[in-house]
Amino acid sequence: MALWFRESASPAHRLEWKIRQELYSGQSPFQSIQVLDTEQFGPSLVLDGIMQTTTGDEFIYHEMLAYVPLLAHPHPRRVLIIGGGDGGLAREVLKVPGVEEVVLVEIDPVVVEVARRFLPQHTVALDDPRLTLIHADGAAYLTDQKTEPFDVILVDSTDPEGDGPGTVLYTPAFHQALYEGLADDGLYVQQTGAAFYNPEVVEQVSHSVVTRFPLCRVYWCTVPTYPGALFTFTSGSKRYDIQKPSTPLTWPTRWYTPQIHQLAFALPPYLSQRLPETVVTAQKGPNA
Repeated sequence: MALWFRESASPAHRLEWKIRQELYSGQSPFQSIQVLDTEQFGPSLVLDGIMQTTTGDEFIYHEMLAYVPLLAHPHPRRVLIIGGGDGGLAREVLKVPGVEEVVLVEIDPVVVEVARRFLPQHTVALDDPRLTLIHADGAAYLTDQKTEPFDVILVDSTDPEGDGPGTVLYTPAFHQALYEGLADDGLYVQQTGAAFYNPEVVEQVSHSVVTRFPLCRVYWCTVPTYPGALFTFTSGSKRYDIQKPSTPLTWPTRWYTPQIHQLAFALPPYLSQRLPETVVTAQKGPNA
């Protein structure tokens, strides 16, 4: 008898993955955690019943969250990752020339432990000497940290579901903390979810970001395992417009290219009509 993992994208739409076996199932103080060996995508991490990352298509999400901001910043020396305990984002960040220090703040140590055991493709960079792993609340860390400001902050969190650990990372107070934690020319990016099913997330975040940052941009990619496939990211920048890379790509990638970088900012009308006018106008370009 076939085993299937089922996730609800909406009350009227469900996604299913055929499962070879359950590799891990447990409960941390923060969330339920599973690792499922899926037939199509390989070992996959599930948090609170929601598919987070798979070995089959994780490269798309992680390359786009890392390279779009880091290659748009001319000197991303110091990088903060909030969330991302599976390690995939850190792996990509540490490939970028000029990155000297990465601080990864993951609230749930069990996520890291489980990823090390079952997702070695993700965690290859967690022992890099340039990386410091801290188990703490990302929002609290950003508010309390008194160290040198960061050039780039990347927020790789769960979605804002109820009282889940990711919810606080979508609030105006958190966006203010991001602004204060960045250098004078710093920028940040966070994932803002599946635009077809939850467009209110990117709408709310972008309207919050434009009140705090001189530049706000929204871009997207397609991730097969995420509901609706079209997945969005929202950025705030103090100086640099992240629509065009300023640093050349000198290493092999599986998804990201300089052309994809620029095309990712072309927004479909059903999404752009929800965003602040300054964002839409800037992303249309002068010849639109």
